[in-house]
Amino acid sequence: MMTTTRPSTARRALESAAHRRAVRAVAEYYIGGTWYVGVWFWVIALAVGALILWIMERNGDVNVGAVGGVAGSAKFFLFVLGIILPLMTVALHVAAGGTRRSFAHGLWLGAAVSGLTFGLATAAVRWFEWWLARRNGWAPDSDGAQLYADGSQVGTVLLVEVLFCTVYYLAGMAVAACYYATGFVRGTLLALAALVPVVVAEVFLRSGFFGDALARVVGLDGTPVWLAALGGLAGVVLAALLLRAVLRGAAIRPVDFAASASV
Repeated sequence: MMTTTRPSTARRALESAAHRRAVRAVAEYYIGGTWYVGVWFWVIALAVGALILWIMERNGDVNVGAVGGVAGSAKFFLFVLGIILPLMTVALHVAAGGTRRSFAHGLWLGAAVSGLTFGLATAAVRWFEWWLARRNGWAPDSDGAQLYADGSQVGTVLLVEVLFCTVYYLAGMAVAACYYATGFVRGTLLALAALVPVVVAEVFLRSGFFGDALARVVGLDGTPVWLAALGGLAGVVLAALLLRAVLRGAAIRPVDFAASASV
């Protein structure tokens, strides 16, 4: 019994350690890669917002929401990035000895940290927008079409933006996984399913882009913050589970290492 149990326990320990290393490697790559490109996103977004604000001030018709509005596109940036990055790395990860499971878990962790940090950045911009309007006597950007009134509600803004950035990033990854695993036709059908978590998050969190209109249609435009947060979290969980389910049965295509090294 002892000779059978010890090797089995040792093998499980080695497998767990290898799994953790693989998850950490994927997560670090995605967090680093996201911000490597993300720095430029924020530089451009803030520059565009400042330019729009300057033009409006020159014309005497200031809408300070131009600053936060541009920065609010962070979730859409993450959605597109989520489609691009997994297609570049899944085959290399498995070829290097990782598993589909460790790849999916690494994507979860990478998306969570990236969503948190991008949400923090967006909340900071929203607060700066509110502070700038208050300092200059401009009308605040508050049309009631979102869960929070303005950037001064830092906690609510942070909660909403973190959930949005995370669910959009995971949904983008799920879209990429659907096409990779099943091809164009079936992938398109599955990609539509991958947008369901986004719709769920939008309905509960009411971004103001189209979430508020959807919430009014289904009668959820008056939900309290705690219920909205649960709905946003449900969207995150749905996106993560769909991503894992699609990757579990994905056939990994051969890797051309010569071509990969030359890129």
